[in-house]
Amino acid sequence: MAAISDGVFAVALTLLVLDVKPPESGAPGLVYALVAVAPRLGIFALSFAIVAYYWIVHNLIFASLRGVTLGLMWVNLVFLFTVVVLPFSTAVLGRYPLGSPALAIYGVNLAACTLTLAVAWYVADRTSLIEQLEAGQRRYIVLRLATQSGFSLLGVACAFAFPWLALTIFVATPAVYALTYQRSYW
Repeated sequence: MAAISDGVFAVALTLLVLDVKPPESGAPGLVYALVAVAPRLGIFALSFAIVAYYWIVHNLIFASLRGVTLGLMWVNLVFLFTVVVLPFSTAVLGRYPLGSPALAIYGVNLAACTLTLAVAWYVADRTSLIEQLEAGQRRYIVLRLATQSGFSLLGVACAFAFPWLALTIFVATPAVYALTYQRSYW
């Protein structure tokens, strides 16, 4: 299960960059062409960081497993599906960085990734596949996954009224993930 998961993450990370094309310009206009492609490159970097984060958390969860069940395999495949959709939602957002529908699609995709990963963790925890967790560890994981889903859905809610705020929430997401991570709880 780890091998196919890693393969899916590798494909998703690779597909992200396919929407970022080098500028078609001669030398005199290259600077302006590079500036024009910068939003797509920025959205690619954002999504790369987010997919990398999901890969890290997925590996932390699955490294603590004592085994797998058929149910966990199916939930993991649903999670991987949401990850594989990220290159599409990234491409849409890259073309329309302040477009309300693009922001909503991206936010829903992020929320789906986090929620399905949370379900995978829940299934593993409830079927006693995860190494024994202390109460504080369990609370930390549940709170973290719930907060991440909430921020993604907050971005979706802001997408139509405050697109800049929605984009800011999505851009801040990987930084918040990195700054609030506590290794002792995973």
